Amino acid sequence: MDLRQLEYFAAVARHRHFRRAAESLYVTQSAVSQAVRRLEAELGIELLRRRPGAQPPVEVTPAGEELLARAEAILADVARARAAMDEHAGTLRGGVRAAATTGDALRVAPALARFGREHPGVRVALTQARPAEVVDLVAQGAAELAVAALPEGVAVPEGIEAVALRPEPLVLVVAADDPLAGARGVRLWDVRDRPFVLAEAGSALRHSALEACAAEGFGPVPLFEIGEPTAVRMLVGAGLGVSLVPESWAAAAGPEVGVATVAGGAARHEIALLTRGATALGPVARLLAEHLRAALGAVG
Repeated sequence: MDLRQLEYFAAVARHRHFRRAAESLYVTQSAVSQAVRRLEAELGIELLRRRPGAQPPVEVTPAGEELLARAEAILADVARARAAMDEHAGTLRGGVRAAATTGDALRVAPALARFGREHPGVRVALTQARPAEVVDLVAQGAAELAVAALPEGVAVPEGIEAVALRPEPLVLVVAADDPLAGARGVRLWDVRDRPFVLAEAGSALRHSALEACAAEGFGPVPLFEIGEPTAVRMLVGAGLGVSLVPESWAAAAGPEVGVATVAGGAARHEIALLTRGATALGPVARLLAEHLRAALGAVG
C-alpha cells in the first residue's frame, strides 16, 4: 500500500465515479482503475463495488468506508507535512479542488487565474454544477470549497460554513441596437411584453429575476431557459429576448449586447463561499478561501 494508491482510492470513493476521480487528479482513468485494483489485491478485500449503468456507478463497501476515513487522515497529515516543509522552503505547492454553480464560474475564474499566477506551484481544479450538486461536492470532500448561488430549497448541511460574498446587481441585457441599450433606471414593466431569457428552473438567478418582475406586477414569458452566460448573450444579441443577469456577465467578453440598469436597484444576485470549516481545510485550500473572500468581497 502506498500514498498514490490511497490518493486514487480516496478520490474514487469521494466521487463515486472513476472518470471524475481521474479528472480531479489529472491522470488517466486507466491509471486510477489499475491503482485501485492493486490496492484491493494487496488487501485481499473489495473496497469499491462497480455498478455499470447505475447512478452513481461506484458503491463504497463497508471495508472501503473504513479505509476511506483512515486514508483521508493519512493524506491530510502528509499534506500538512508538505505544507510545513514548503514554508521552510518559501514555496507553496499542492492542489485544491473548487466548485461553482452554473454561471458563477464566470465570476470565480478571474480570481482563480490570479491565484494561479501568484502561486505557480499550486494545481487548481474547478467543477461547475447545479446548486445541490455543488453542496454535495463540498459535503463529501470532493471539493474543498465552492462559490455558489443557493436558491430556496437547497439547504447547507451541518458542518458546512457559508460566508456571504458581495452580491451583484442584476442588469437588463438587450440587443446592441435596442433603444434601451445604455439606458439607466429602466422599469422592468416596460419590457413586460418581450420574451425573456431566464436561467434554468431551480436556480437562484431565475428566482431573483422572477422576484424582480413580480415586484413590477408581471410574470415574464421564458421562451429560453438557459443559465450559461455566453449562450444568454448570444440569444439576447440576436434579438430573441431580453434577460436579467449579474453585472459581471455583461462586463465579460462575449457576444455584443446592450446593457441597461434597472430602476430601484433592488434586484441582486447573491452568492456564498462554502467550505467544510477552516479547521478542515489544508494550507492551500485555506489560502485560496482567503483569496476568494478578498477578491469577491466577503460580507461581514
